[in-house]
Amino acid sequence: MGTAIYYTAERATLLTEKEQEDVISIVDKYNESFKYIEEAESFDLYAYDDSESDVILAGATKVPSSIDIEVLMYSINHWLHCLTEIRLVVTDAEWHVHVDDTDAVWVDDRWHMEK
Repeated sequence: MGTAIYYTAERATLLTEKEQEDVISIVDKYNESFKYIEEAESFDLYAYDDSESDVILAGATKVPSSIDIEVLMYSINHWLHCLTEIRLVVTDAEWHVHVDDTDAVWVDDRWHMEK
């Protein structure tokens, strides 16, 4: 059984062209620098019909199911830092991020895990 990070951003306005470009750039940067890409999925954003809801960005990333706690923690940390950069680009959105059943919340642009 693996661990996954799920993320959704909602707001009334769609992503601007600049936001889309910035998000793609951030995702590419983090996918390229991820040490365990052969053992896990890359950061992924879902394709969705933007006319049906206020969801402007959503996705899920499975982290390596290795029993090595360092690999697991590195992976979670890596992808949450990626989400931190995306959150700084996609402003005024309501974010929902969780690692399996645990919410990840941001305080002063730093993420924390909460039960």
